[in-house]
Amino acid sequence: MTTAVHPAWELTTPDLQGKTVVVVGGSGGVGEGVVRTLLDDGATVIATGRDRARLDELRANVVDAETDQRLHTEFLDASAPDLDAQIEALATTYGTFDGVVVAVASWGNQGRRPALSLNDDEWQHLLDANLTTVFRLFRGFLPHTAHTGMILQLNGMSADIPFPGAAGVALSAAASKSLTRTIAAELDGRGPRFYQVILGVVRTRARQRAGVDDPTWLEGEEVGAHVAALVVGTSPLSDTTVHYLTDKRVGPETH
Repeated sequence: MTTAVHPAWELTTPDLQGKTVVVVGGSGGVGEGVVRTLLDDGATVIATGRDRARLDELRANVVDAETDQRLHTEFLDASAPDLDAQIEALATTYGTFDGVVVAVASWGNQGRRPALSLNDDEWQHLLDANLTTVFRLFRGFLPHTAHTGMILQLNGMSADIPFPGAAGVALSAAASKSLTRTIAAELDGRGPRFYQVILGVVRTRARQRAGVDDPTWLEGEEVGAHVAALVVGTSPLSDTTVHYLTDKRVGPETH
């Protein structure tokens, strides 16, 4: 287990004691860093995933004697027909959520290919895995999130720029950004805050195992620091829906 290192741009360390935060995709590379920071800041964290072995590995990597009782790992399949029932079961067990972090993505099985070489099934799979799942998670968690809480998607730069060879991923990123802005405008302060945090390249355990690493890239814990500040509303960007965290020296920005 390693302790989260808070970034220099963080104004204050948020106090998340008494807060309950769900991290959908918590066993993923970025999700692990977010979970670690939320635990370090005092939150109770429900990390969800579709692979029990990876959830067990997450626990081994992030908890210590103090945080062990505050991390709960749960199976959740965002593509399952009974997703709403799965979410309701989580809420029955853990109560109303103060924050929900959506960190899910799929590259599909078709490899990097030009957009118009994809067949209908490949295209639909990419949209289902990267866009429809986000929509279903937003819809499912909304009734179980505190009005003073927040729901957030971690997204990539393909939300704004071309991504040759990964058109389905890029289109889904851009569309989920638009979806988040639309939901925020529709709620207009009458429910939890909705955020879209667009990330630069993040250092992950999987990339490091493959020998791909750069110390100038973001740390997952730095992403977690911004998420934590949004949970409690202490971030200077708390009133803005779309954030960019691409430069670890600068921190979160609105453009």
